[in-house]
Amino acid sequence: MGARLQRLRRALEVTRVARGRKLLRILGELSVVGERPATREGAQALRTTLEQLGTTYVKLGQLLSSRSDLLPDVYIQELTKLVDEVPPTPFAEIEEIIHRELGDGVFARVDPEPLATASIAQIHAALTRDGRDVVVKVRRPGIEEQVALDLDLLRSTARVAERRSAAARILQVDTLADEVESHIRAELDFREEAGNAELISSIIEDYEGLTVPGVVRPHVTETVLVLERISGEKLTTEHGLPPDRARDLATQLFRAYVHQVASAGVYHADPHRGNVLLTEDGRLALVDFGLLGRLDDDTRTTISQLLLAVAQNRADDAAAAILKLSLTTLESDEAGFVAELRRKLPRYHWRPLSQIRAGEALADLQRLALTYRIRLPPSFALVGKTLSQADSIARTLDPELDPVGLLDQDALGVMLREAERRLEPNALLSYLFTQLDPLLRLPRRIVQAADRLETGTLKVGIVPTDLHGLEQILRSTANRLGAALIIVGLLVASALMARVDHTFSIVGFLISAALGLYWLWKIVRTPGEL
Repeated sequence: MGARLQRLRRALEVTRVARGRKLLRILGELSVVGERPATREGAQALRTTLEQLGTTYVKLGQLLSSRSDLLPDVYIQELTKLVDEVPPTPFAEIEEIIHRELGDGVFARVDPEPLATASIAQIHAALTRDGRDVVVKVRRPGIEEQVALDLDLLRSTARVAERRSAAARILQVDTLADEVESHIRAELDFREEAGNAELISSIIEDYEGLTVPGVVRPHVTETVLVLERISGEKLTTEHGLPPDRARDLATQLFRAYVHQVASAGVYHADPHRGNVLLTEDGRLALVDFGLLGRLDDDTRTTISQLLLAVAQNRADDAAAAILKLSLTTLESDEAGFVAELRRKLPRYHWRPLSQIRAGEALADLQRLALTYRIRLPPSFALVGKTLSQADSIARTLDPELDPVGLLDQDALGVMLREAERRLEPNALLSYLFTQLDPLLRLPRRIVQAADRLETGTLKVGIVPTDLHGLEQILRSTANRLGAALIIVGLLVASALMARVDHTFSIVGFLISAALGLYWLWKIVRTPGEL
């Protein structure tokens, strides 16, 4: 009963905040309820609503900010400004968690004033007993219970919305709820974040201009994480670096993210300006690895092929890669999609470097796919957002950065790394085994099919698809015939009752007339329905 009461209270709180922020107007601008033009005011209202509702809804907004195929540009721009800040938790509570998780004697000093506060964690500077400058990241008390409550409410709402709203199904709100839950549960466990940081550090170790804070083991638990402290500032246009060094860092940053996506299949998925610091020794430090993108090998290879096709202006190859990634149905217009892509892709070539945006190209591809009823996987949207953010940060250092040109220059390296991966003995033998097994069985299956065809025992199963329209027509026809039979029956019964009781007869005729006029009105109003 306690859990139900908590859920009810939270639902009422969410409803109150949503009503105060005019949620219906926002849903109208997103084409979920009605149709209204998108406005900056509506986008700002959505952002402030999500910030007010807390951690889970901020994460939802961050995921939505990658869905440029679903949301208007003004909403995407506003959601990228989401701020996850809350008043600090009293230091006494933080200190108690540190002592409980790590024990006494680890730190000579922990600064009571936090370096940063967010809804999930609070960060404090500290000095270890052996003299190392570190930062201590502590999960806020009670946040896990609050997130669990919000996720339960969000998932229930998403299921109801998908059952009742076609627009909600197009927006894939249930899938979004899954993504939010996956990401936020990963961020709640600092052991996973520690592993993520070490993994990304190993992937980018060849880029001398980039660094990742080292994890101070064994001081890692689910709720406390100790990291090497890196002195640095947020990257701005007033960075003060020599032009050559700035250009070199911009190139290394963008190439490192392309390498993570296209070659490693694991990437730092939240490289916004607050998570990339300019260090005192002139390097870029990547921080905060709560959100890591992961691609299966086939998806990684296909996205690599797509990036190369975009860079080299090969529309047919780009279209083939997108269709390989996507879910298509009988309603999908693949030919129209390919034709439109041939028209649009050249716009990213032979233009001034300052006007080229790698993220813009992927966002356009997302919108184009949706227009032609082709559903891209959520991983594509997250890759697009990540490369867009990396592109934006790199331009802070070098406004003339040419990301499409860099992709083209790196094409040979990407292909060689992919070939090396495929030709590695274990991978090659595994591939040959999975491919040869069906081929070895093929002759036997052909013989079996021929034998059954000769004896007349071959069966072919046909599964009909897309019968929704036919089903609707048949249902409408049956309903109208049923209504006509009822009206005719009433008329005949009323005529027969005229010999017995004129009152009953007149009432029957009036009911028949009313029903007949109603069905006639329905037929005129909705020719295809009842």
